[in-house]
Amino acid sequence: MISRFLCLFLAPAAISSALGQTPQLPANPAPQVASTQAEAAALPPPMLFRGSLQSTPPSSTTSAPAAQDASSPICGFKHIGTCLANLAEDEKGIFTSPLRTQPKDAYWLAPLGAATGLAIAYDSDAAAKLGHDNSRINTAGNISNMGEFFATGGESAGIYFLGLYRKNPKLAETGRLAAESILASGTVTGALKLATNRERPRDNFQGHFWTNPPSGYTWDSSFPSGHATASMALARTIAGEYPHWYVIAPAYGFAETVSICRVLALAHFPSDVLVGQAIGFLSASYVLDHRSLYRPGAKRTMVSRMLGSVSPVMDAPTHTIGATIQIPVGQ
Repeated sequence: MISRFLCLFLAPAAISSALGQTPQLPANPAPQVASTQAEAAALPPPMLFRGSLQSTPPSSTTSAPAAQDASSPICGFKHIGTCLANLAEDEKGIFTSPLRTQPKDAYWLAPLGAATGLAIAYDSDAAAKLGHDNSRINTAGNISNMGEFFATGGESAGIYFLGLYRKNPKLAETGRLAAESILASGTVTGALKLATNRERPRDNFQGHFWTNPPSGYTWDSSFPSGHATASMALARTIAGEYPHWYVIAPAYGFAETVSICRVLALAHFPSDVLVGQAIGFLSASYVLDHRSLYRPGAKRTMVSRMLGSVSPVMDAPTHTIGATIQIPVGQ
């Protein structure tokens, strides 16, 4: 009963709430693009998920992304070719991001890896304790369908066309980038599904990987969750374009609702939704960093500057592991 209440309580129309605040902006983004690029070049890169997925500040040796070039057409239903080119570039960047991993990425890679490993260790116990409750499974499954791939794609399209109707380029961009993020993250999740071939919890509560290879590989693999990926990609895009608490809360609340209900419906294990959310969040962050014209600049707080000044120290001969920190006093 408690689990059903959680799903019903957390399932308000988050997308509608996120669209409640849509300030009108000039139709021509060119002046803002120039100022945004100048500010980005002057500031250090944001700390959050920096490294493998951070965008490169514009410089004399680095060309700006296609969508940030005011002279090139912006992706839209009138420029499908541009959309496909942007998607191809972003897919390449996302799939090759592990090659650009830096030591500081351990600040988020290590906790994510530890949480995933811990979740996998207790996945079977968690699913077994939930047990089969047809009423709960049906209710949670129906709610989680809001985060399905085609559903989130439709929600993104709705945001895009609403932006066009209201002549609000930022709102239209939000829907366009959300759809691109869902597609980009979906390919990563699909590749992992084929590679891991994990059993669903409803099968036997065990969740074994690589069952019956190679003939048993299927898109219906449990790991990771496609619903969690798509809903988080949508939420991350909306929250990134409108970083206000009254938008962020319902956006991420929507994504968490979908993920929780996928577990309650015995469609996924906790680790499946955890990794799915990470893929959706990181992929959408990459798309935002490379394609957004209207996204507000990252605010460099004292905490973020302190985190950015932390450097790991590892000395193999002396078996020393530690860190150094430079405190940005007076900044």
